[in-house]
Amino acid sequence: MSSRFGFLFSTTLATTFATAPAMAQEAAQTTSEAVSGNDIVVTAQRREQSLQDTPIAVSAFSPEMLEDRAISSVVNIAQNTPGLYLSQGTASPSTLQVAMRGALEQNGGTITSESPVAIYIDDVYQSRLSAADYDLADIERVEVLRGPQGTLYGRNSMTGAIKLVTRQPNGEHWANFDISYARFEEVKAKVSVGAPITGNLALAASGFYDNRNQGWQHNIYTGEDVTKFRRYGGQVALGVTNVDKLEAVVTARYAKSTSDGQHFLPIEPTSPYNPAIGFYETRTPLPALGNNEQYSFSGRLGYDLSDAITVRSITAYQHLKERWALDFAGGYVAPGSDADPIVGFYRDSLGRQNQFTQEFQFLANSADDRFHFIAGAFYFREHAEQGTAGDIYLGYQLQPSTIDTTSKSYAGYAQADYEVVPGLTASAGIRYTHDTKRFFGTTPDALGVMHELNYAIKANVWTPKFNLQYKFSPDAMVYATVARGYRAAGFNSLNSGEPDGYGRPYAPEFAWSYEVGAKVDLLDRALQLNLAAYHESLDNLQTLALGNVAGSYLIQNAAKAKVQGIELESTLRPVEGVSLFGNVTYTYDKYQELDPESQAATAGATRLPLISRWQYQVGGTADIPVGDSTMTLAADYSWRSSYNSLVSLSEASQNPAIGRANASITYKLPGDHIQIYAQATNVFDSKDWFASAEFVPGVFGYKIPLEPRVWRIGFRYKM
Repeated sequence: MSSRFGFLFSTTLATTFATAPAMAQEAAQTTSEAVSGNDIVVTAQRREQSLQDTPIAVSAFSPEMLEDRAISSVVNIAQNTPGLYLSQGTASPSTLQVAMRGALEQNGGTITSESPVAIYIDDVYQSRLSAADYDLADIERVEVLRGPQGTLYGRNSMTGAIKLVTRQPNGEHWANFDISYARFEEVKAKVSVGAPITGNLALAASGFYDNRNQGWQHNIYTGEDVTKFRRYGGQVALGVTNVDKLEAVVTARYAKSTSDGQHFLPIEPTSPYNPAIGFYETRTPLPALGNNEQYSFSGRLGYDLSDAITVRSITAYQHLKERWALDFAGGYVAPGSDADPIVGFYRDSLGRQNQFTQEFQFLANSADDRFHFIAGAFYFREHAEQGTAGDIYLGYQLQPSTIDTTSKSYAGYAQADYEVVPGLTASAGIRYTHDTKRFFGTTPDALGVMHELNYAIKANVWTPKFNLQYKFSPDAMVYATVARGYRAAGFNSLNSGEPDGYGRPYAPEFAWSYEVGAKVDLLDRALQLNLAAYHESLDNLQTLALGNVAGSYLIQNAAKAKVQGIELESTLRPVEGVSLFGNVTYTYDKYQELDPESQAATAGATRLPLISRWQYQVGGTADIPVGDSTMTLAADYSWRSSYNSLVSLSEASQNPAIGRANASITYKLPGDHIQIYAQATNVFDSKDWFASAEFVPGVFGYKIPLEPRVWRIGFRYKM
């Protein structure tokens, strides 16, 4: 542990445990009534708990918070969550890159990728990052769990999990509608309804439509504006109500996204790697596209065998079809030439995937609520295919490559929590996972000869967790956790044209995490402080490195590394109608051992990619009475320090600090049923890019810009 971070970590640890009793005493001297909305019920431990009673670092967002902070899709969650990095992937606008607490996935556009941060919708695991930037159409709650969740959530929750919880049928009537118009000729609409159908059957349905007719990037070669899209989808759920002890819900979900793809800004091939053309411009002669279509069916069945025992089943089937194409050079022009651009490196990919998951849970608790137990079994099967239509490199057509993979995973787990003495709860859990994966692929060599590749891998993994939690009072709690996380092994697939490495397996990645934290409510619960400090040891770190031919990348198990951080989240409600919030994160990362043959070692890298040393966000909302109506003002500013996109930490992959502000104003008629709003993201029209790289060193590279300022005006109706 570095001396600087060691001092900071030990100081935080000492301060947490030394001041918690004093803070608890101060909290106990105030009244116990919470300011309305100051706490959220979460299910991070697979049972309902108050956010402040959950001994896990969790960021939770209610529907009102999502509206006030303009969080309209999964990628927007990152700027509101300590230590989380999310961005659009290089494949298409619907693809995600993700990083949390040192572990990262930059290869979301391929079907062989495995994310270290698991994504769930209504407790159903979503395995593919290639269509993971979901529209948050009718969300009841978003939870971001930080740190390994390997016991209760299993594979690929190595450093965290993101849970999207949609509104479920409950026998009540509701109707919500939201329509807006935004810059770049964008029209967006969302609708959500709920109603009883019979005395024992209820409906919950939602839908969304989002269409942008004008792009904010310009292709100077074709003369077209790009970054246009159309997205739409919906969800229908039927649930049993008013039947004692029974929970039963079936859900069907559909979503489709079509766009003109991802567009790269070309950079000069030598230092200082400045943009070769205007900031919001590209010049490729071939069109890009990013299309995906997905549907799913799920069933949730639960039954209370007694007041203390519940059994539950969660079953789901999902299907995804996608196609993306883009020029990774953004159009190539030789340095000093005034010729028309040609294709630099163009890839056209078509893929499809289906998955089936089945989970059984057994939950029990004691009558005095001092003992809680959960045990479960999980099964996952995925089949996926992907093929390229033939890459084009500097105008030359290459032969196509194909992938066919099958993955299976079996797991069993258990966790028990027991309040040993009043206030002190001990928890222990364990999960066993057995994974098998198969790969069959074809790719050409340098002479155009096609090669067939077959690989198979398996893994048997134990992921335990131990936790101690002490509540000084109802308003102050500290905890300490030791946990292990795991990311599945996989196959290399971004190195088509390299038969020696195409499909070659890489090993699983592991994390041991040691974390302490505190959750405290002060000033009659007007002030909420949540603090976490952690040390994480990563082993078999999976890193994305340049391959041996142009446009080729490899996953390498390059290193052992340590990642240490301190995360603080705070909320203050000084007076009725005013809410202020802020979060800050410090992260220290360093390689401890490097494979001497890895690109990180040969480049002399000492740090991990996609990690910012500092990240913070501040903001707030204020409700101002206007007669019988209300005017709500909201604003926030988020900032993250510089980071690198590539494991080599090369100059071309450097991304400067990003700071962006959002603001909104909402006029709510009496009763808050009718609302008129105006909002803007990137208020100060900051010009930032979120990714940069030398795709073929010395030949061409790219940057990917973030959106300019986008204003929006809209109308909401809530019943």
